[in-house]
Amino acid sequence: MIQHYLNVDIILNGYMEQCRYLHIPVGNMPKDVTLFGCDLFFARHLHKHNHVLWCSPTERPDLGGKEADDNRLCTELEESTSCELNHPGAFPTVCVELDIASLAVNTIIESAHVNDQEGASAVSFDTLPQTSLEEMVQGQGAATYLASYDETALCSATFRILKGMVQGWVRDVTHYNNVFADNQIIHFYRWLRSSGAMLYDPALRRTLHNMMKKVFMQLIAEFKRLGSTIVYANFNRMILCTKKRRLVDALGYVEYITNSIKSRELFHLIDMTYEQCWEYLVWLDQANHGGIKGKLPSEQPLEQSQPDPDKEAMREDTDTEEDDPDKPDDEVEVLNKSNEDDEPEIEMNWNIMQFLPEAGACQTNFNMIVAGYILSIYNNMQDEQRRMTPGNTPVKRRHNSQSQTPVVPPETTPSSVSFAQDLIQGDLAQQMFAITQKINKKLSGSRNTTAAEFPQPPGSHLQLKNPALEFVKAICKVLSLDSNINLQVTKMKRDLLKLIGLGEFSEESQFKDPCLSHVLTEVICKHCNHVRDLDLCRDPYMNKDGTGCPWSCIQCHNVYDITQSECYIYVMVFFRCPWSCIQCHNVYDITEIEQNLLDSIHRKSMGYMLQDLKCTKCQGVKEDNMARYCACAGDFENSVDIDEFAQKLRTFKGIASHYNMILLQETVNWIMKMNPQIKS
Repeated sequence: MIQHYLNVDIILNGYMEQCRYLHIPVGNMPKDVTLFGCDLFFARHLHKHNHVLWCSPTERPDLGGKEADDNRLCTELEESTSCELNHPGAFPTVCVELDIASLAVNTIIESAHVNDQEGASAVSFDTLPQTSLEEMVQGQGAATYLASYDETALCSATFRILKGMVQGWVRDVTHYNNVFADNQIIHFYRWLRSSGAMLYDPALRRTLHNMMKKVFMQLIAEFKRLGSTIVYANFNRMILCTKKRRLVDALGYVEYITNSIKSRELFHLIDMTYEQCWEYLVWLDQANHGGIKGKLPSEQPLEQSQPDPDKEAMREDTDTEEDDPDKPDDEVEVLNKSNEDDEPEIEMNWNIMQFLPEAGACQTNFNMIVAGYILSIYNNMQDEQRRMTPGNTPVKRRHNSQSQTPVVPPETTPSSVSFAQDLIQGDLAQQMFAITQKINKKLSGSRNTTAAEFPQPPGSHLQLKNPALEFVKAICKVLSLDSNINLQVTKMKRDLLKLIGLGEFSEESQFKDPCLSHVLTEVICKHCNHVRDLDLCRDPYMNKDGTGCPWSCIQCHNVYDITQSECYIYVMVFFRCPWSCIQCHNVYDITEIEQNLLDSIHRKSMGYMLQDLKCTKCQGVKEDNMARYCACAGDFENSVDIDEFAQKLRTFKGIASHYNMILLQETVNWIMKMNPQIKS
């Protein structure tokens, strides 16, 4: 506090500079300055263009009472926000993760080019003339009729004003290096999404989001055109399979294609940086993947990234000699340390493992088998690459001292395929038989006792009773991601099911994801403005050690011991939220997350009550309210099934009980109590 008091001159000068840019008194500075600044700039631009402001403290804009009767935007937007691509499989070449930023700013600046790409620039909403006040009152104008079907048809002029405001900020940054304008650009998308903003407009937000989808799909198509395979992609991150064996070649390739894409006018404001990479990746989805992590250049020592030719020649001479007993201890320690650094780092991130019981070492055996398979395939790939290196000799070397560029083998070679198939049919099958038989004997008690051994994390929705069966299904699901060994895995699964006493095609033997998912799309960190989709049931960045304690130290990120009362009290006061930003590691506001879940429940309930009825025969939507039967003599039924709505409620109930969200739990219980047809 004293240090903050002594820095009051610097802080006050910064506030005064920002107030000069915003043209407001110093005493009017709110807590969230950037959101207030966006509201202020947008209101001035709207007033300049003779627009009536729709300021409202709620999430619904003040449209003169019309917003109270129109619930379409509030029910449809959040359900259509998620946009992602997922390609499960095993990728034997280097995969690189890219972090995508400034997609919203790029989209609004280049909105004209987005319509040009579709060939719809002449008929897009952006070319509609602005409807005058007299035409709105008299009910005239093309946009007035369109608004009865789509509220976004009226925001064409508003979107142009918003685009002009962002262009003004960009001009201030490029011409005058204004840091405050840059700060407004950084927080622009947070302001557009924040329902707490005074000028929040769901129609405007939906318009920009639809254009972001178009830019995103154009970006995906551009990566595919340049030869990349998309493993996973959303608005915030992208994982590419580069089809390169060597890490240096893969990073050079990624740098080339990102520069090539950013040179196009449609994508020149998008910021793409690589975060991490894998030399071998087995990918099911965002919460279930594993592989061999590669080391980025920033993680490697400078001497390793820029080798000296003289040192390389000295290493070649020393590698072929016998170990010298008179060698100094320092050199031996350096060699040992370098050998440890060369060992592959295995990343294991499998959400399906969390649903296996800890009894019988089910989770430990799952990790051991999957990690052993990944490491065996990776070592075989490295051996093949060394064998195909020109000038290779049978002399055993401690380091790879060849300076020639190795010939990159194809993505999948016949020898690697045969090695993987032999591994499944041989050693791995024997391990699976022994472990499955051991689990089946040890955990073959009564049904109630066995069911109690399964963990119940948030999102669990299946009645799991047989640990050996779930262990076999989880292992075989992961191994079947490699398309080269599908036949061998199917045969092994059939034999393992016979060992348990089940048929290959029985309903119980089919794999189902044991975890439901509820994603809060585009959660924005208030500290660093990082955006990511937060899966409340399967967040891979929360509590990786599986101890059951969701609170961690904000400095060293180690999980607290929940059994110690003093530590527990300290954590409950300061770190209630189990989710944190993956960039700055600051925790999210759990109250805000709970409020978002409450809003989602209200939207889903309202959407279920206001849904259309459809015909069971022709699938047509019911047009009038009084007809009992369709024109084709078919009966009407709900568009959204009650079981689907009940499953969502059970997911919310599991999240509320696991993370102690009292208000959310009371709301879900009240909805279930008022609707007896929903089974809890």
